Amino acid sequence: MRVILVDDEKPALEELKYILNQQKDLEIIGTYTNAIKALENILKEKPDIVFLDIEMPEINGFMVANEIIKANLDTFIVFATAFDEYAIKAFEINAVDYVLKPFSEERLQKTIHRIMEKYRQNQIINTKSALEQLLQNRPKNNSHKLPVWKNNRIILLKKEDILFCMAEDGEIKVVTVEDKYRVEGTLGHLEEVLPKECFFRCHRSFLVNIDAISEIIPWFNNTYIIKIKGKDIEIPVSRRHIKEFKERLHLT
Repeated sequence: MRVILVDDEKPALEELKYILNQQKDLEIIGTYTNAIKALENILKEKPDIVFLDIEMPEINGFMVANEIIKANLDTFIVFATAFDEYAIKAFEINAVDYVLKPFSEERLQKTIHRIMEKYRQNQIINTKSALEQLLQNRPKNNSHKLPVWKNNRIILLKKEDILFCMAEDGEIKVVTVEDKYRVEGTLGHLEEVLPKECFFRCHRSFLVNIDAISEIIPWFNNTYIIKIKGKDIEIPVSRRHIKEFKERLHLT
């Protein structure tokens, strides 16, 4: 089974690599201290297993796991954590694999054995469902950055730099002053992760940064058209969102 290891602490990464190298059924194809570089290679190499540290700078293990799920990979994720008892219970309730730091060779052997059993029993779908449940119930991510894609590379955008998000040509695009980027998932997911005090879902195809609005134009049937600073685009406000829009913008 092909394995990738991700941990921003190099000593922990080397310890995990040493222990897993004793397992004859595993092939470690990559070790990464940089979560962004790791995610790019995970999506490219499609490993069978990823050992993923949770606490990492800029993009944490939960964010990486979420991107793996959205890419629909048949990859088992094992979280490496030094979390307290309460957090560990969340993993156990959702049947998500985890290992505690400092690593135990015996515990890692049990984890690998459990994963191989799941492969033999074709439980990949069940495992992904359990992970999705954990990610949905976890505390909201407070990161100030959003992972987006540009030319097969991951960029971390500051949320305040986003002008608007839109559904276009079957994809979700995130637009800044400088460029346009692609994200996996839906506008509904972006609506959840972007700060609600700044972003407003004005239409089923648009999510706008209220601070980026330069002009509001009255339209037919008591609706509006939004213009965005520095962008030649007119964004509609659908009738179902008019009441909230007027309240948010203090329109009479």
